[in-house]
Amino acid sequence: MSTSEKRRHPRLPIFSAALITRGGDGWLSEVRDLSQGGARLGRPRHWRDAGDEACRIWFVFDQETVVALDATCVRDGEDDLGFSFLPGQEASIDSVLYESRFLDKDDP
Repeated sequence: MSTSEKRRHPRLPIFSAALITRGGDGWLSEVRDLSQGGARLGRPRHWRDAGDEACRIWFVFDQETVVALDATCVRDGEDDLGFSFLPGQEASIDSVLYESRFLDKDDP
């Protein structure tokens, strides 16, 4: 890790489908990178800022492999969103990181 990197967890570039749900609403998106502490997803067209409200992110690896994690949106950018995973989900986070190893890293 470079000395200029300030993140606690290294980011892994991946490309996978995701569904973000919050308060009965849902948005399709794609995962752009992933770490032990959170994920960066593409910003859905009709995304509404959640403030501190928790979201659930469904990471869709294939038809049979879907993992859900609770998170809060910590960065609302023009093209992407940054999410921080809520504590107490270590097994699910490990599962998402494990499944991401099998994705084709060359996809857009």
